[in-house]
Amino acid sequence: MTMNFTYKQTPIHYSSTGAGEPLILIHGFLENKNMWATLQGELSKNYRVLAVDLPGHGETEAIGYIHTMEDYAEILLALIQFENLQKVSLIGHSMGGYVALALAESCLGWSGLQTQDTQAGSEKINKILLLNSTPLADSEIRKQERNRAIGMIQKYPQAFVTMAVKHLFLPQDQDRFSSEIDTAILEARHCSQKGIINTLKGLRDRKERVDVLKKMNDKSLIVLGALDGVIDVDATKAVAHATRTKVEVLSGGHMSYIEHPDMLLNTLKKFLSQQ
Repeated sequence: MTMNFTYKQTPIHYSSTGAGEPLILIHGFLENKNMWATLQGELSKNYRVLAVDLPGHGETEAIGYIHTMEDYAEILLALIQFENLQKVSLIGHSMGGYVALALAESCLGWSGLQTQDTQAGSEKINKILLLNSTPLADSEIRKQERNRAIGMIQKYPQAFVTMAVKHLFLPQDQDRFSSEIDTAILEARHCSQKGIINTLKGLRDRKERVDVLKKMNDKSLIVLGALDGVIDVDATKAVAHATRTKVEVLSGGHMSYIEHPDMLLNTLKKFLSQQ
């Protein structure tokens, strides 16, 4: 079922299926709630699964000048309060992982996000799974790449979207996943030029959130693709080791939910069912 609630005069669109412990799925850059269709269908057999279109993505319009990870986290907190959810688990793909960590930080009381109830402590977040994501901030080189991308999207929006989506897949997988790539490009074109620029600025300026993983203890898991060219896999594994965060490394790259859907589903079920 697709629904919406209003945040700062903007309708935020999301879907909700199933019943049970709440689970929020958070898409990545140039993605939307539709990316989770297969996993949502399977997970909703045991959980209440919500998937949201963050501003600038899917059916939700862009907001303001920049989409910070804190802005996105505040929207998820508003969703939690709108649905009166008492405790949630979070699964975030790529950028969605950055948003999940920002939300966890706010619920741990370390940020300036404002809550509207008295339960917005660490008990709000049950578990966090970072899928093809990292708690690290952008490197200086990566920030420069974001700035160049902003320049490109301003001049060649269609070409940027096509190139950016294809870049998410390994070169050797371009033919094997040609249909999935075409679908991802079509979905990415739902993002407005403003939305893409706002989000690139937010990605560029996000902060490191390693300390959040330390606080989560055994309530977090990072799933990586061994050949992921979008995030720094080795640095992320080192952070996981330092924070005693569990890590699962799959073969393939940045799109594990497409590359290994069955394996990923089993990993998710096992992680979520652990006490």
